[in-house]
Amino acid sequence: MPIENSKIELLQEAFLRFNAVSLDLERSYKSMEDQVQQLKLELEKSSAENDALREKAERNLRLAAVGEMAARMAHELRNPLGSIELFAGLLKQNLADVPEKQQWAVHISSAVSSMDYALTNLLLFTGKPLPSFKYHDLPRVIEEARIFSLPLLIQNNIQVNIEMEKIIKPVICDESLLKQVFLNLIINAVDAMPNGGMLNITGEPRVIHSSEKVKIEISDTGTGISEKIRSRIFDPFFTTKNKGTGLGLSIVHNAIQAHEGSIEVNSSKNKGTTFTIMLPFKTGNGGQIINKRTEGIFDEEHS
Repeated sequence: MPIENSKIELLQEAFLRFNAVSLDLERSYKSMEDQVQQLKLELEKSSAENDALREKAERNLRLAAVGEMAARMAHELRNPLGSIELFAGLLKQNLADVPEKQQWAVHISSAVSSMDYALTNLLLFTGKPLPSFKYHDLPRVIEEARIFSLPLLIQNNIQVNIEMEKIIKPVICDESLLKQVFLNLIINAVDAMPNGGMLNITGEPRVIHSSEKVKIEISDTGTGISEKIRSRIFDPFFTTKNKGTGLGLSIVHNAIQAHEGSIEVNSSKNKGTTFTIMLPFKTGNGGQIINKRTEGIFDEEHS
């Protein structure tokens, strides 16, 4: 009997050890299975990323080709537009005694200005401009943008209030690029106020972390921007309008970045929108002209 008991104990011990080894093997297998699954997921992710990069490269090539063609077309269209603008001006002078017909010339000039604005945006987006930074009077730049858009403001019954008296120091900037920024923001505000309204443009100096900056706010009393699309408004070609290219705000964003500044938007549905721009007072040395290449600034992707 003792011998039989000893055999049983040996069998029990062997069974327990077998169970322990089986459990270890099962755990090892599960761990290996998890690792294999993780590797598989990483391979799939890497493959998807490679596909996405390849697709993005192909898309950028297509955009580059389209951009080159669009830029050529824009340059070609600007010549006849200049002629139309010239003859519209002559008609306006010659029809001074016939106000109702003189208004036709005014409409032609307004349409030409709108087309020129669209072509300028297209050229800014498709080209790689070389901005020329030097000291300029910021209130004057904003006033010139207002004057350019004045026919549109009057036509849409929009009142404009500009308060830039506190900005007495010049700002280093590319004048034409910043003028396009403010023009785009004014036109964006006009589109947001189809039934008329108020456009406020204010500016004041600020000191942030010992750095001198100028803060500019452009506020409208329009329809506002819904939270759902607010994060996309600076994306190129994104628009909720029936007309337009969707390039205006993208150019604004990238141009402000080219000036080493920042832009934020605060908006609520039917309560208007405020764009806040922060620009440094100095982005270069002294009063010298500073040329700064903007490779990539007007590409499809931007930070």
